[in-house]
Amino acid sequence: MLSFLLFFALLFVAMGLAAAFAYPLWKLVSLFADFPIDRVMSRFAMVFILLGLVLLTRRMGLANRNAIGYGLPRREFVKQMCLAFLIGVALMAPLVLSLLGLGIRTPSPDVSTVQEFLAAIGKGLLTGVGVAFTEETFFRGALFAAVQRESGIKLAMVLTSALYASLHFIGSKLSIPPEATAWTSGFVVYAHLFERYVHPLEFLDSLLSLVAVGWLLAMVRARTGAIAACIGLHAGWVTVITVTRSATDRNYASQFDWMVGSYNGIIGWLATAWIGLFAVLYWWQGYRTQRMAKELGVSG
Repeated sequence: MLSFLLFFALLFVAMGLAAAFAYPLWKLVSLFADFPIDRVMSRFAMVFILLGLVLLTRRMGLANRNAIGYGLPRREFVKQMCLAFLIGVALMAPLVLSLLGLGIRTPSPDVSTVQEFLAAIGKGLLTGVGVAFTEETFFRGALFAAVQRESGIKLAMVLTSALYASLHFIGSKLSIPPEATAWTSGFVVYAHLFERYVHPLEFLDSLLSLVAVGWLLAMVRARTGAIAACIGLHAGWVTVITVTRSATDRNYASQFDWMVGSYNGIIGWLATAWIGLFAVLYWWQGYRTQRMAKELGVSG
């Protein structure tokens, strides 16, 4: 558990540093682009997390390709990642088609041409690949390896899945206008990071969806011994979600709107059931393979 607590502490130290330096960083970014301070803070928090991750993995003896899941030969790594990406897209397709068929989401008038749809796909791919590499390197890479080495693979799967899901709901809806931004604004945003957890039942459906996602990715990591397939699956999912959110609008008047949660209008009870089913089938397939291997070993 010590390894897990160290990684957990890293996240909040990084967010604290981002809060402390939020104002000067916001002033610097404002010279080139007009972003609110909460967005600037979240982006630089990721930078601090990555820097801390490098230091922490070195101190724990995990600063090598094999330990964090990049040990496959490059050709095999890319092959697994690309195949998993296609599987991830295929896995999400029935969910998106169901949302459209049930009228939960409807085509957006903002994306009505081929060029606009291709632009949405491009944005989705960039977002998917970026998010997948960052999150998988942290969760199924370094964190998984550290907890597995200290406490075993089962606890590594449980803890990484739980932390991965719960961190998605840390964030603030607070919007500070530029004229009101001050040195203390970063700490104001930091103080609101856990406001969603005041009413946890409001996002329970989305939380369970992400737990199912995290558990499936943890099983893939445990079974393959690498994070190539994890990155591919994750990138495929995020790409489809990003494109769907760009090309469609949520229909709050639908009688089935309760099937999607408040997190992003895509995941919810329907996604929990679908991804959970796939995770169970993947686990069952692995269980049967292991049992057959043991039986053949005994009989041989």
